[in-house]
Amino acid sequence: MRGKLTFFAGMAGVLLFAGASPAAAQAEIDEPQLSPMIFGPTQKERREKIRQREAERQEAERISQEQEFDGQDLDEPKLKPIFGPVADAVEEEDLVGGRITLGEADNNRGFFGALTLLVPETTNLSLGVGPQYRPDYYGSDDYEFFPDPQVYVKFKNFVFLDDDGLDFAVFGFSTFRFGPSIRLKGRRKESENIALTGLGDVGTTFEFGGFVATTFLDRFSFKAKALHGLKTGHRGTIVDANLTALLFKAGPISLSTSAQASWIGNRYADAYFSVTPVQSAASGGVLNVYDAGPGIRNVGASINGYINIRDRWSLNPYASYDYVLDDFAATPIIEDFGSRRQFRVGFHLMREFTFGKDD
Repeated sequence: MRGKLTFFAGMAGVLLFAGASPAAAQAEIDEPQLSPMIFGPTQKERREKIRQREAERQEAERISQEQEFDGQDLDEPKLKPIFGPVADAVEEEDLVGGRITLGEADNNRGFFGALTLLVPETTNLSLGVGPQYRPDYYGSDDYEFFPDPQVYVKFKNFVFLDDDGLDFAVFGFSTFRFGPSIRLKGRRKESENIALTGLGDVGTTFEFGGFVATTFLDRFSFKAKALHGLKTGHRGTIVDANLTALLFKAGPISLSTSAQASWIGNRYADAYFSVTPVQSAASGGVLNVYDAGPGIRNVGASINGYINIRDRWSLNPYASYDYVLDDFAATPIIEDFGSRRQFRVGFHLMREFTFGKDD
């Protein structure tokens, strides 16, 4: 009788094992079947315990970091840092995307010219200065160092000031907005370069018009401005277009690149590129008569970087290149005495301020 029971039990075990999947069967072979109540935990239970212990450790670290950030909130001054993570922004914003997207709370932010994707959304005021190496007039082949002060202002996600002018975001929705724009263009002095002899000065111009800007795919920004000169200066029209792409952000370093182009009207072209018979005579015949018409003045590209230094400081190196197109490069101001290839390089040391958190 005992032999029959042993036989039937063995056959049942064979049938059960044969009906299982190969993976399950292999698990049955590899996993000890001895009871953990007597001989300790199985290998599977030990692995599960290790995973649980690791999960508990990670949770403890997360709670500790939250407590540290809460403690920093109590000590945080009203004048908050811009660059680098702020204590109360770590959990609210994506530290990688904070300089790329327009943010969840307000989709109408961050249009700062070529630096669109690098300036943090919380910036209210940025001040900086640095040297710039550039031509002494547009189209010149003589380069000099100039001081280049910088001011960036964002007020209530409505007013934006940078080196490209003053924008008022009167209308906007989602990632698109537009409104009036103001810009001052500095004067071109005849005394700046001997090549300008006889042309006279082009006065400082107050330019007024409008802008349109949008972002897309979280990494790209497009901005265009159409401005017309009022009062003194060129009294012409210029349309600027700029497409900016964020290349990468790695720790304290961000890098973007831009492509730009400008179209100018007839009055603008006359002010900076034409040579009238009177001007030709005043130059002693050195500059031939030339009549420049409207058209695309230049195409170009630039690269801009941000290097965060501690909490409130940053270093902003940049370089740009413009290629003057044929109709304007043919003026004797450029063809005879200048260059159609225009470069600018420099850097700014910036100090960032924030006066309270944006709503």
